[in-house]
Amino acid sequence: MKRIIQKAISTALISVMALSFASCSQTDVSQTTPVTEQSEQSGQSDEDPDVTTITFAVPEYCRIDDKNLKLFNDELAKDGYKYRLQVNTFADNVEDQEYYKSIENELKSGKADVAFLGEDDGSSGLIDLFNSGSLLDIDEVISSDKGKALYEAFPKTFWERVKFNGHTYSIPSAIPVKVGVFAAFNKNYVSDEVIENWDGSLEGIYKIIKNTKWDDEKTPRLQYLISYNDFGNMIGCDIQAGLLYDYDTMRIENPLESEKFISYIKLLNQMKTDGFIPKSVSYYANTAYDDEKDNLESGKFLVVLAAGEPGEYLLKDNICIKQVPQCLPSMIATSIGISKNTTNLDAVIEFLGLLYGEEKYGNLLLYGKLNEDYKLKDGYVADMDGTERQYFYNYYTKSSLNLFIYTHPVNGEDFVNNRKEAYFSYYDSMTLSPFAGFHPINDKRGVISQDFDEFMDCLTSNNFDEIVRKYSAKLKADGMDEYLSSARKQWEEYNK
Repeated sequence: MKRIIQKAISTALISVMALSFASCSQTDVSQTTPVTEQSEQSGQSDEDPDVTTITFAVPEYCRIDDKNLKLFNDELAKDGYKYRLQVNTFADNVEDQEYYKSIENELKSGKADVAFLGEDDGSSGLIDLFNSGSLLDIDEVISSDKGKALYEAFPKTFWERVKFNGHTYSIPSAIPVKVGVFAAFNKNYVSDEVIENWDGSLEGIYKIIKNTKWDDEKTPRLQYLISYNDFGNMIGCDIQAGLLYDYDTMRIENPLESEKFISYIKLLNQMKTDGFIPKSVSYYANTAYDDEKDNLESGKFLVVLAAGEPGEYLLKDNICIKQVPQCLPSMIATSIGISKNTTNLDAVIEFLGLLYGEEKYGNLLLYGKLNEDYKLKDGYVADMDGTERQYFYNYYTKSSLNLFIYTHPVNGEDFVNNRKEAYFSYYDSMTLSPFAGFHPINDKRGVISQDFDEFMDCLTSNNFDEIVRKYSAKLKADGMDEYLSSARKQWEEYNK
């Protein structure tokens, strides 16, 4: 999965985490709720005609223990609610276009009231799903008293971000990841005055590197740890699905014809030529801090340009960290949708308001009873023997059910203390992309997106100009002009 949130998680990392999850999960597959059958241990009798079953469809990698599901449903009954949760699992390959078709079938057939909608990976899958007529437009619901609890469970900026061409078909993702770009300057080499005068640009870093004495030519001066999903903050734009959305001109561009974009990657290429950064550095794949542990711990760098939150290796007295002004991009991340065919809308809305607004319900569903099934160790969830649960332990389950900020954290998660307060404060303080809510519809989206990804992957080569020419021609041959013209016309109509 290429773009799950601002702090992108690569396909390789997903594979590793999935294997780790399979080996470390609190329950094996045989213990999970079957796809078409309700568990006998799920709480509240199905024979009670006054109890409504709400079905939540999730990928197969989502794991909910039957015991926890029973505790969850029993708590709903204890609190006087006349509904129960059933978790149905289906299709585990969220990168595949067939996943979106599976979701659409679940929603249209009435098998699911609520569903995990996969991820916008730059393809047309999510957009096709939004256009399928299977999802409920919840604008009217979340603006009513009935939907108030659900609406207030997420930052307002996030609701704007999940709008799709004037409609809201999904509930925002709440994956707690800090976004944006920062530069970490080594004060052993760069003076406070020079750091203070840095203008936040890559050009400014290049000038600093060229004008700073460096006595270790074997070690790169710049540790470059961001991908094109992140460096949009450096040049004031969104880059998605093969198009560049310029914040300054409010125009949509072909990236390979954008002066901002080409100037940026040309400068990176020049820094490779100068030996300031390794030629092997990709402009596409994210590099984790741990992958550069030795270089970062040794302090043998002038500048680190990275995305997300500074790692522990950069939190030292001789390191000065400066944040680049950041903007929440317009791309829709992982989200949850409600079936247009649900016959239990009132119950579904009330249920989701509880799930995302009342901390106790999510914790019961994920972990069971506090101090009986799990305990808290320094604020983190641990097994009763004191063993800490790692981030990957519940990551997929939390992602599929959108349970992050209203549940206890496991080891490795952000926003540990005052999770909701920290989450809202962080994201509400950020600027939202001026293109948020706009998503052009065009059947060329998939192929153009793939071409552009290939272009970014090829930029480790020395033949920079040749690669730009090659992919400019490939994009044109695959319909970039038509794609761009269509997107611009839709943007003009959207702004009216």
